[in-house]
Amino acid sequence: MDSPRDPGRGGFTMVEVIISIIILALGVLGMAGTTMLVVRQTTLARVMTERSVALQSVVERVQAMSFDNVATGSDSLGVFRMTWSSTSETSQSKLVRIITVGPGVKTAGAGFPVLTTGVADTFDYRVIRR
Repeated sequence: MDSPRDPGRGGFTMVEVIISIIILALGVLGMAGTTMLVVRQTTLARVMTERSVALQSVVERVQAMSFDNVATGSDSLGVFRMTWSSTSETSQSKLVRIITVGPGVKTAGAGFPVLTTGVADTFDYRVIRR
């Protein structure tokens, strides 16, 4: 007569359950690490975008000036401080050097970008007499 329970068809063994829990834990830890990386990269991208907006505002201001009025100036936008200076290259062109100082990205050990304060970026912009 057959027994009501076949010994070869039981449930999961304790070893199988422990191995599956370990695999699940490793997957969850990997996802947590990836989430931290995504948040970090998003924050770095936001700061670089804000810096670009600050720089663009200065470039637009210089573009709006007449050629003879392009000179030295400074301004701040949010947490960024911008200064610019103008040097004549020829009678028909000026070089405007724009320096933006504020939070930014620097490369740390092992080549990873990190967010730090007081980062200066320089951008040269040429103005042509019209």
